[in-house]
Amino acid sequence: MTFNSLGGNIFLFGLGFILLAGGAELLVRGSSRIALRFNVPAVVVGLTIVAFGTSLPELLVSLLANLQGEAGSPMAIGNIVGSNIANIGLILGVTGLLTAIPVDRALVRREIPLVIIVSLLFTLMAWPGSINRLNGLLLTAGLLAFTYYSYNSSRTSPEKYEEGEEALELIDPEITEPSRTIAIDLGYVILGIVALVAGANWLVQSAQFIARAMGVSELIIGLSLVAVGTSLPELATSIIAILRKEGDIAVGNIVGSNLFNMMFIGGVASLIRPLPVPASMRTLDLPVMVGFSVLLFLLVLRRPHVIDRFEAAVLLIAYATYMAWLFFSGNIEPGVAAIIGFVGI
Repeated sequence: MTFNSLGGNIFLFGLGFILLAGGAELLVRGSSRIALRFNVPAVVVGLTIVAFGTSLPELLVSLLANLQGEAGSPMAIGNIVGSNIANIGLILGVTGLLTAIPVDRALVRREIPLVIIVSLLFTLMAWPGSINRLNGLLLTAGLLAFTYYSYNSSRTSPEKYEEGEEALELIDPEITEPSRTIAIDLGYVILGIVALVAGANWLVQSAQFIARAMGVSELIIGLSLVAVGTSLPELATSIIAILRKEGDIAVGNIVGSNLFNMMFIGGVASLIRPLPVPASMRTLDLPVMVGFSVLLFLLVLRRPHVIDRFEAAVLLIAYATYMAWLFFSGNIEPGVAAIIGFVGI
């Protein structure tokens, strides 16, 4: 499906987001039920299928964009970095304004510092102007090691095991029950894959058209609109988690997503084709990504480990400031910057 008008491509852009979010949920729902049917422990499903599934929109968008070469690679890297910034600044900011979010001590001691370390390593890898295949291999290996570590720690921690089951139940309260028929679950998987591929393709095509029509760089579109859209599964999961009084899952979801974005999406995308990094990202976007990780750590460091409404407002204001700087420093017409910046926020 293609359109030659701005309005048609804006419609296609929105449709792509809907298909990405819906396709990811269908794929996770179907594959989780199939795994549980074959007696795969719930904690393993929660740590692998669910974690990978919420990052599938970012993965497919970045892969398709990077495979287009120089024309699409700014959107690919912009989507990864922009999603990490949006996850902390926008999603935790919005959910934290709804209610105070408790943060598990293990996240403060291990996972959040790990996000800071990986963000710094990712920035160092990107600094020469490209994340090469060797970097991609190291990132992917790091993800496998992290998943293995998470699984081992869950085996000796009842709390971690319960979190795995709770992550599944956020998708479907009955998902841990045996599936009635495997055919239905296979149908979910197939429909999910089709929706993900179609949604990612339409989103990338329409985003490129919108960027050209508005005189905006594909990097800025990737850092803002595309990044926010592909983070919708994380937003939905976080809101459901806090509504069910499971705020620690909301923060864990964001932390895990940021690690997956860099190690899984950045790793796989650069393994298939080296991922170019625009020079402008070294002075703004990559340092901002690291800065948001550090800011999150500082906000939750003191006891009790909670993101209250004031701290959530700090995150949201910081994100809005970044969006404003991103657009108004890019020599974009003020009207266009205001429109896209508002949607991005």
